[in-house]
Amino acid sequence: MTPAEREEALQRREENAVLLTAKLERDRAALNAEITASASASKAASAINRALQADATKRVQALEAECAALETRLAKLKADVGKAEPVAVPSASSRSEAEIAADKASLEAAKAKLASERAAFDTERAETQARLKAEAQSLAELRNKLATIRGEIEGSVKVREAEVKRKETVVEAERAKLQAGVDTLMRGEAQLMEQRTKLESQMAAFAAKEVMFEERSRQLQERMKNFAKA
Repeated sequence: MTPAEREEALQRREENAVLLTAKLERDRAALNAEITASASASKAASAINRALQADATKRVQALEAECAALETRLAKLKADVGKAEPVAVPSASSRSEAEIAADKASLEAAKAKLASERAAFDTERAETQARLKAEAQSLAELRNKLATIRGEIEGSVKVREAEVKRKETVVEAERAKLQAGVDTLMRGEAQLMEQRTKLESQMAAFAAKEVMFEERSRQLQERMKNFAKA
């Protein structure tokens, strides 16, 4: 291979190394952008999860307070019914039938009100429990989706990191190969320069000898001319 061909090959390798380095930088920038976006998405998902948990906690607390209020109302109604029930049955002579009927009607009304309140309480408690169950299930599904998305993002990031590392290894190997070629070319050029210096020295010595030969030839011709004249 001539020096020109070596120089051309070296230039091509340098251009390929520059292209590979630029592509590696682009891939690294894209990976960093994807990692940043993944981190932002993960933070947003965590914030949504925390907000949902806080909202669910508030709702549970509100429902628990509402249930406690309903329990209090139920206890109060029971107490009212207990107060409405007669402690002792008065004698027939002291109370009239109208008063007894009125007390019975009042007692039945209190019992009916208590039954109605209890039915409403049971219905509201069942609806509250169903709503809490549905919200808990929705929160669990959201957590599963977030976990799946996070796993996919982390897997993609690991794959891209492995690809970037592989490309870095390839670029480093190509760079080492290119550097070895440069070193070989430099050594070849140094040897050529040394040989050129030796050749130039030999040519200079040859030129000096040629000048000396021409001078001796001229002197010999002059002697021959003088000898011919004599």
